[in-house]
Amino acid sequence: MATSPELSVSGSGASIRERLLSRAYRLDSIGARWRIIGLPLVCWVPLVVLAAAGGLAAARENVSVPLLLDISVGVRFLVALPLLVAAEEFNRTTVFELCEHFSQYGIVASRHQSRFEQLVAQFVRLRQSRIAHLILALVVILGTIFFRIEFAGDFATWQFVNRPGGTGRSLAGWWYLFVSIPIFQFQLAMTVWRYAVWCRFLLRMSQLDLVLVPTHPDRSAGLTVIGHAHAYFGVVLFSLSSLISANIGMQLLRGSRTLVAFGIEAGTFLVLALAIAFVPLLVFTPKLIRVRRRGLIEYGALAAEYTREFDRKWVHRSVPPSEPLVGSADIQSLADLANSYEIVQGMHVVPFEVPWTLIAMALCVIVPFLPLAFAVASPADVIKGLIEVLL
Repeated sequence: MATSPELSVSGSGASIRERLLSRAYRLDSIGARWRIIGLPLVCWVPLVVLAAAGGLAAARENVSVPLLLDISVGVRFLVALPLLVAAEEFNRTTVFELCEHFSQYGIVASRHQSRFEQLVAQFVRLRQSRIAHLILALVVILGTIFFRIEFAGDFATWQFVNRPGGTGRSLAGWWYLFVSIPIFQFQLAMTVWRYAVWCRFLLRMSQLDLVLVPTHPDRSAGLTVIGHAHAYFGVVLFSLSSLISANIGMQLLRGSRTLVAFGIEAGTFLVLALAIAFVPLLVFTPKLIRVRRRGLIEYGALAAEYTREFDRKWVHRSVPPSEPLVGSADIQSLADLANSYEIVQGMHVVPFEVPWTLIAMALCVIVPFLPLAFAVASPADVIKGLIEVLL
């Protein structure tokens, strides 16, 4: 399998992270920082300028929904878009740290080390695949041409204005159609692609021979670091949840539907989001179950042997001990052994912290929906209701 010089899997003495953090990936990091700032500016600022020039930015006289009151558009480009880019950069850096950790601390067995380095190289190539970029760009362009260009609004907004011949797109609407939306959709498509590549990486990594210790303090045999790297997806969930919440808020402001009507949709999104977030991590569960079962047997046997010797020496005094009971290291060893067995007994069969990771991911989905409560009640009423519940 061919690899670039920076990603060569031959023994060069350099760590995996040093090979990954080549000039190309340093530039990718710089590019991500610029995209976090630049893409929202390209998508949002021209919209405001063009809408203001046509009197569609803030005035309600010309349209029912001016641009600055269209919260779904603002959230899409000023919140969701930069968060998607930031999530990609977060994933990129944490994966490098994960790979270095696996290699440096011997989590991957030595006989699979070369295979692991090849897997890392494949992950990077797929993540930055120009072919994938091109295909996704073509899909976005064709989708714009065949599915969005003929769409017209039901009433006048900043995108569609009333004209003698009927409703037509404004200049801001055309920019939104051909520039802003394609940029957002391409970024979203790239996020989905890179998440798929990340999930493939996890699957392939779970098939390696991993050196897992059931008494590891992280209670996941040393694999909690995978959950830390996977936490980037919480940023993606927050981004998507913010966008959905903003769209619901716009419908509430228009009075087309009630907040209760969105309960099932929000609940369904929460369940699907958590499933998509955690199912890929379950590929390590069979391996962790085997490690826990083996650990219970081995440490159980060790505990049985040690406690028999301890009982014979200190309780039944079958052999007079040569040292005094007070201050004996045997007591501390017995306590240490008991603690080790408890760690194995409480070992998680998933590579993340339970329940805190679940709670954190759920909050990433739920928090953006909380402002919707103010759509049906004032902040003072909400706070008053919370106080009444607590007191």
